[in-house]
Amino acid sequence: MNQLFEEARAIIKSINWEKEEPNRPSHGVLLYEFLRRASQFYDYINQEPGKRLAIFSASDMCGIKLPIDIYKYCDELNEIKDESLVKSACKSYLEWAYLSGENESIALTFQNLYEPLIKFFNRGGRIRYHNGELVYGWASRARIVSTEMSTVELEDISDSTLDQLDKDWNETI
Repeated sequence: MNQLFEEARAIIKSINWEKEEPNRPSHGVLLYEFLRRASQFYDYINQEPGKRLAIFSASDMCGIKLPIDIYKYCDELNEIKDESLVKSACKSYLEWAYLSGENESIALTFQNLYEPLIKFFNRGGRIRYHNGELVYGWASRARIVSTEMSTVELEDISDSTLDQLDKDWNETI
């Protein structure tokens, strides 16, 4: 398999799925940045506003069929228990990494689409849909990505910035 795909698999394998930290400030920043990138992707493919789901398969949205079945090929997804939305998001990330590694044009254009979401999972964040909203920890966002998210400023999601944000928050409680 290609290098980007194998690197993505290693990232998923390295996540401790038993560790959940639902209330970190960095989670909001990461999810916000993912939704910003998702909105830009949706703009690019001209997705109508009411069909811009927060968690989605970019390869499916582009109508690209992979030559492998990610669920069958990537046994690391079996480590994700009782979190079907998280598992689906990780599958979508792996599909996109595979396509990027195969030099698929749109996947290369949006190569880091899922990066904030995977960082979110790595930092103990988890997501669920509840009453039509995307819930993470004690917060929630709309299930549909707003077209306005495309115009918001890029968030700094470097580990040092996220660590400092969480550290500052921990010192205030």
